[in-house]
Amino acid sequence: MARNPAPQEPYDPPTVPSMFIQQAAHFGDHVLKTSKINGIWTPTTWCEAYANLRRATMGLLDRGIRKGDRIAIMSRTRSEWSDADMAALTAGAVVVGIYPTAGAWEMEHIVRHSACRLIFCENDEALDRILPIRDATGLPEQVILFETKHRTLPAGVSLFADLKKLGDQRDREAPERFEAAWRAVSPEDLATIAYTSGTTGPPKGALITHANLYYTAIHAVQTQHITTEDFGIAYLPLTHMLQRLTVYAIFHVGMRGIFAEGVEKLIDNCRELRPTHFVGVPRVFEKIHARIIQGIAQASPMQRRIFAWAMSVGHRASPYRMAGRPLPFALSIEHALADRLVFRKLRSIFGGRVKHLLSGGAPMSIKLLEFFYAAGLLILEGYGLTETVAPVSVNRPECFKFGTVGKLIDGIEARLGEGGELLLRGQGLFKGYYRDPEATAQAIDADGWFHTGDIAEIDAEGFIRITDRKKDILITAGGKNIAPQNIENLIKAHPFVSHVMVHGDRRPYLSALITLDAAEIRGFAEKEGIPTDPKDLALHPRIRSLIEAHIESVNARLSPHEAVRRFAILPRDFTEASGEVTPTLKIRRREITRSYQEILDSLYDQPSPSRQSL
Repeated sequence: MARNPAPQEPYDPPTVPSMFIQQAAHFGDHVLKTSKINGIWTPTTWCEAYANLRRATMGLLDRGIRKGDRIAIMSRTRSEWSDADMAALTAGAVVVGIYPTAGAWEMEHIVRHSACRLIFCENDEALDRILPIRDATGLPEQVILFETKHRTLPAGVSLFADLKKLGDQRDREAPERFEAAWRAVSPEDLATIAYTSGTTGPPKGALITHANLYYTAIHAVQTQHITTEDFGIAYLPLTHMLQRLTVYAIFHVGMRGIFAEGVEKLIDNCRELRPTHFVGVPRVFEKIHARIIQGIAQASPMQRRIFAWAMSVGHRASPYRMAGRPLPFALSIEHALADRLVFRKLRSIFGGRVKHLLSGGAPMSIKLLEFFYAAGLLILEGYGLTETVAPVSVNRPECFKFGTVGKLIDGIEARLGEGGELLLRGQGLFKGYYRDPEATAQAIDADGWFHTGDIAEIDAEGFIRITDRKKDILITAGGKNIAPQNIENLIKAHPFVSHVMVHGDRRPYLSALITLDAAEIRGFAEKEGIPTDPKDLALHPRIRSLIEAHIESVNARLSPHEAVRRFAILPRDFTEASGEVTPTLKIRRREITRSYQEILDSLYDQPSPSRQSL
């Protein structure tokens, strides 16, 4: 039986643990979350989650974890990720998320830089990646596995289930330790170090407090009118602040959450469980749209005509719906028929009960937004960064404009700085970068304004439109933040390569434009009997094969989302005279993209290649 979790007095603003404990006392036997266990969807009540939290927290305290210690989590999104996160926060520790797909160098940097004492790993594969780092650095001291196939584990490695079993025993012996631990955590205490891609170096750790998380969660929830009757589905990486914040928002509202089986089963899970809210990134919606179009292409001529007619009706009805005006009588009849024949089926992809959908992490095509809206699926775009604890602005169901990222959430103020750079200030913003005062000073000015690096416009109604990016971070269609310079420097290590521009902003994968070093390549070409004309060299299969092999070796050192999937070798080098490089030979991305737009587009004409095939 779960112990009574009710605290004796209110907390405002609460820490994440105190917020959870208060809600557990309030909602009791109501279902908090659902996840699939042994092939069966299994609910967990608030009381059960609270009892589980006590066990896990006491287990961590027994392992010597104290307030301020760093605890890492490296796993795909699953219920245990959230359980480990809450236990660490309740013990007063600082959570550090590591993507399970991160490259070895990135993992080691985060472990070293954060000095994490303990790490939660999903499985044996994750363990095999972390053990060499522990051997090299001595960190983390302890590894806790969510699951394993091995009966015997290495020294310093144990199971999450065993940690909780030990914690349950310690809780019975000294139950007062649990309350003492969570009460010792204050709103201004550090809750997480969220590592974000650097432009020229290793990832930086954004310092985020409990108060930052709380204020952002409650203000973001208010914009979407979420209630206890709603429930959402989690499938995006919990290492990413966007998905993680939705979990805290669930705690705040008391709504129900579902952990999807994985991205590959997302649509099946939506149809089966029928969530009312869905948060995604553009790539998810692009894939769903592509699946719809592919299905229509394979349909009968009559079905294709009906679909085209229905979409025409939906587009004609959209202006009336956006303005909140009734449809003209004839159009309303057509729309009702189109809904019955086509739109209901499209909405059923998400389960048929979604009120609206949210998209963040990267800009989304207006045509795609209009396509889904015509079918009755409203996708609301928002804007945020790791440093802003995800959302700082978002479109509202009752007030939206396609092509914008909506209006600011409460508690945030914005202004435009030099060159139109968006500057932000408010309760939810991070406190700086861990162990990096120089980067902190560059990002946050003396008046407390955070310089986002994004160029924006703010219209008379307060809607924000992001028009460009000042800093060289690529955001793929899947919402992955990638620092291109790191990859470019690795590719430029080949003696035949002069310049590289990695491309992929708003794209499904990375591509690259490569120029050859004339002096280096000429000697090789003469030796091999290859024509030395630059245009011939750029097209020669022997040269392409060498560059391809090098890129494959670079890809092997990177995360899957950082891999360069396609590339083109250009017939000439970038030059200062053409405006493609600076006097110090730094590439000018905008000029190069403009000059080679057709070539870049051609690198995305076919389906994404596998990592092994360029």
